[in-house]
Amino acid sequence: MKNMSIFIYFKNQVRIYLFQPVYEGMNLMVTALKSKLEADAMYIPPQAVTEFLNNESMAKMLCCLINNSPAVILFWQGNERKKLEFLSENISQFGYDADLLKSGKLAFDDLIYPEDLGYVQAHLLKLIEGRQECVSFEYRLYDSSGAIKWVSETAICHKNENDLNYSSIIIDITSRKETEKTLLKKERDIAILYSASSLASQSLDVDDLLNEVLMEMGDLLDICAGGVYIIDHESREAALRAYIGPNGEYPEKIHYSVVENLLKGSADTPFRPLVAEGTVNVGGEIQRRTHLLFHLHSKEHVIGFVQLTFPVERKICKQSLQVLEHVGKHIGVAIENAQLFEVTQRAYEDLKSLDKLKNEFLANLTHELKTPLISIKGFSQLLDKGRFGELNEEQKKANSAVVRNSERLKRLIDSLLYISLEKKGNYKYSFEPLDLREIIQDAMDIVKTHSKGKGIEIISSLPEQLSSIHGDRERLTTMFVNIIDNSIKFIHKEGQIKVTIKEDDNNIHIKIKDNGIGIPKEKIPRIFDLFYQIDGSTTRSYDGVGLGLHVCKKIVEVHYGTIWVKSLEGVGTTTHILLPK
Repeated sequence: MKNMSIFIYFKNQVRIYLFQPVYEGMNLMVTALKSKLEADAMYIPPQAVTEFLNNESMAKMLCCLINNSPAVILFWQGNERKKLEFLSENISQFGYDADLLKSGKLAFDDLIYPEDLGYVQAHLLKLIEGRQECVSFEYRLYDSSGAIKWVSETAICHKNENDLNYSSIIIDITSRKETEKTLLKKERDIAILYSASSLASQSLDVDDLLNEVLMEMGDLLDICAGGVYIIDHESREAALRAYIGPNGEYPEKIHYSVVENLLKGSADTPFRPLVAEGTVNVGGEIQRRTHLLFHLHSKEHVIGFVQLTFPVERKICKQSLQVLEHVGKHIGVAIENAQLFEVTQRAYEDLKSLDKLKNEFLANLTHELKTPLISIKGFSQLLDKGRFGELNEEQKKANSAVVRNSERLKRLIDSLLYISLEKKGNYKYSFEPLDLREIIQDAMDIVKTHSKGKGIEIISSLPEQLSSIHGDRERLTTMFVNIIDNSIKFIHKEGQIKVTIKEDDNNIHIKIKDNGIGIPKEKIPRIFDLFYQIDGSTTRSYDGVGLGLHVCKKIVEVHYGTIWVKSLEGVGTTTHILLPK
């Protein structure tokens, strides 16, 4: 009887042991292992220690090791996979007896899951035809109880002069497959959550949002049908806003009488998904389906629900239900945001309509006011010049008040008209090279005429030489008149207003400084707002409607400049204007 050799690895060495073939099939196992080493091109170092033992106890120990390992070893006679020459006893981990399989009363192929048998035979064909010396593949087989197990098989070819044999090593990988399945479910759940969150953050249109979410869930969960209902608590019904699936499977509306507890939307309504089985009519055929329903809610308020239909054999795990519960929260908040956006949009459109009406009203009002004002101002000026007879001092004083206030009213009407036209983009500017000294002097002369008798000194410090700017004469004059006139309103008697100009390489800087009452610090950011008044009460001491400074800011911006104010309450205010040359 010939000796046999067993290769056993110890770190980087391969020790070769020789045994008498005390146990059946041991030499076949050795051949299989040797072929595996050769197939994997394993290298045996020169320094490997070769020990020749003729030790029966060592052989017993090795057989015990193999039979108690997770790897089942098979050696087939011939290439038809019908007769086993050797099978390790640890096949018992699948509930089978090694002798029964070796006897041929139970064929190994009968253990293989029917749908996987062709797949296994295709891999073995590569081995038999000599295309590969070693093949590895995974498939399912039944254990003795009928349960399905996943295994990984590595088959190795052995050739001799007369025939072709091969051996196999089989390992149970059921736990690994179950772990992979769990991971795939988790990946799918994460994909559902990500899609829901992503879509919720991308759309503010309710219908687009619901259709996109439903399509994503349908693709990821492989549903038969699905619908999204939005609840209207006032009409006591839920309306179908998005749907995929066969026509007519879901009702367009569901009333409270049908799902009272679902739709009431109270804080004690359970938010957990609901699962139930039922029957549906599919093309005239009654089929059983699993129906899943989960709520869409924002905070503690139910705003809708999603209904999904699955094949009855499809099982919904607890983790998937928890994911859908979170999806309901995300989509519920997104729907509420989209609904609020729709309300805001409608309010905005209403405001735009009101704003349009206001602009039209201002345009008509300014036209209607301006026509009689021209007559008032014209006749007042004729009276002042004595065209209708000489006026006494009292009459001149009264007439001057009429002229002065008609001029103020004209500026107010001009400001209203300017704002109206500017908002529409219809105001026509007339830009030309200008000397700011002339503009400021004209503005000061206009204001001085209106401020006679108030004891307010208006002075200027203007340079002898000044670069010109490109601007609109009428609008810039209006701007300086408004600023100086605004300073006059907030100065007590015998105050002073000083206008200064400085020039640098790029800009001309104008400062208009007064020693009036000043502006409270917290109100400075709003003084350029339309119709804003520092004292907006009905008992305010200072007149005005809050147009002047807003108009000034618009004019400065049209000239690509900037305007700002610095003020100290009780000390005075300085208005800064920076205009490019």
